Amino acid sequence: MIRKFTMMAAMLLIALPATADFQTVSRAYEVALSDLTVPLSQNGQLLFKQCDVCDTESVRLTPDTQFVVNGRNVRFDRFRTIANETSEADSIPVTVLHNLESGTVVRLSLTVK
Repeated sequence: MIRKFTMMAAMLLIALPATADFQTVSRAYEVALSDLTVPLSQNGQLLFKQCDVCDTESVRLTPDTQFVVNGRNVRFDRFRTIANETSEADSIPVTVLHNLESGTVVRLSLTVK
């Protein structure tokens, strides 16, 4: 019994320092396509609202930003065309992965029918 207790205590002591080092570096938002404004160029500002009453947020796209449509990487111009031509934009979710340190978008992804 003492051996089990000692082992459990040792495992807890080993695990505790690991939990103290976590730091949030990215945040993901899921927004409706209708609440997203894709800029004209890949170096522009992406505008989106998290909810109907939320303020508009602005984050920067970069040449390193990934654009994903239906699980496949696409070029910026293809993503922009699909986003602008898709009907029923209110029901299409877009995931925006935002790097908090740099203020840039890491990945934009959407799934269309």
